[in-house]
Amino acid sequence: MPEPSDALRDAQRLGAQARRVVAEFLLTELSTGLALLDAIDASADRDADDRRRSLATEAYNVVTERLARAGDDTAVLTDAEREAITHGLEELRVRLDRNAKQRGRKA
Repeated sequence: MPEPSDALRDAQRLGAQARRVVAEFLLTELSTGLALLDAIDASADRDADDRRRSLATEAYNVVTERLARAGDDTAVLTDAEREAITHGLEELRVRLDRNAKQRGRKA
């Protein structure tokens, strides 16, 4: 069987790098959203908290939108990446819901 060409190897390497970048981006968005919610828990500044909550919601929306847009292309994520993203997305959703309920009680 012939060796893959340099161009093919380069394309495969670039594809793998792109997959890693996508996974890292999604995980970073989730981490940022969770960190913003952590900051709300430690803050007494309601105006800043509203902005943090908005940014955390935006992080959630960005990840869900990217996953929906990727569709079957999410198969390029490794099982570990998919699991980490799914877990982080669920954690962010639960915490956003809890934060919204707590905010409703404080209003």
